[in-house]
Amino acid sequence: KANTPLLSRAIQGQFVPASTFKVVSAAAALQNGYTAYETYQCPGVLQVGNRKFSNFEGESPGPVDLAKGLAVSCDTMWYGIADTFWRKDGGLDPVAKPKDPFEKMAKSFGYGKRTGIDLPSESRGRVGGRAFKTALNEQLHDAWCRRAVTGYPEVAKTDQKRATYLKALAKENCADGGVFRIGDAVNLSIGQGDTVVTPLQVAQAYAAVANGGTIYQPQVAKGIVGSDGKVVSLIKPKVTGKLPVSKANLAFLRKAFTDVTVEPYGTGYNPFRGFPLDQIPVASKTGSAQVTGDKASTSWFASYAPANKPRYAVVMMVTEGGTGSKT
Repeated sequence: KANTPLLSRAIQGQFVPASTFKVVSAAAALQNGYTAYETYQCPGVLQVGNRKFSNFEGESPGPVDLAKGLAVSCDTMWYGIADTFWRKDGGLDPVAKPKDPFEKMAKSFGYGKRTGIDLPSESRGRVGGRAFKTALNEQLHDAWCRRAVTGYPEVAKTDQKRATYLKALAKENCADGGVFRIGDAVNLSIGQGDTVVTPLQVAQAYAAVANGGTIYQPQVAKGIVGSDGKVVSLIKPKVTGKLPVSKANLAFLRKAFTDVTVEPYGTGYNPFRGFPLDQIPVASKTGSAQVTGDKASTSWFASYAPANKPRYAVVMMVTEGGTGSKT
């Protein structure tokens, strides 16, 4: 019905990354003043600004260190860190050069740009940070202000409630659509909101953590073979970037994502019950991306293995699949 039967979800589909994005958040926190072993609060609900943000199903693991916070996929821990970063950058009255740790780290991981894979029509995705809000406001400000007056009569014909909502949103965006709010910062920290990625970008990101910080351009072609069957040339791997993360912090992250699978409280524990993890340790991160409307969440499972000497990065994604762990 969408008329896109041949869309390659792996390189062209753009989806909210949810908790798989926490590989970025953790790297940003570690490189900007937080430590791996301090205690972080993980309440079921956290008041940020004038709104309450909650963990998945309101779960409340209590105080956690960073590794356990990643294993149980705590959200409220990141809300607090995002709030701190946002305030240090000036809040609603930003400093001249905001640090925006989550946004800049996400771009360092390759989010928001094409991987360069040797396939056509790859999507670039986007990082829903301050730069995106500014650019979107420049592009749509006039249209928002016009709709704030005229509303959405074409939508009202079939859905008055949605038309009313869209008009209210247009009024808000007309007034200050370019402002990077605390809600934007909070959503970015857990991979929700305006950020969208391709499954290939997620695989590239986790591969970079697994291999020690090198971002490689994904490639399908291995080489060129002549009509006589002899190899004419091999296509060498191309390095496109390095993660701005210390060796110590990368080592911690690799161990932390292994805990997601082996610890009983880890969100990746149940899918691997009975698997010979003592022979093939697996690092993983689950994700359940909420979407608008009455659709089920986008289900994510990012992984690499063997975790102690990685050779493969594997990412699974199911649209409207539900939770990452169960699906």
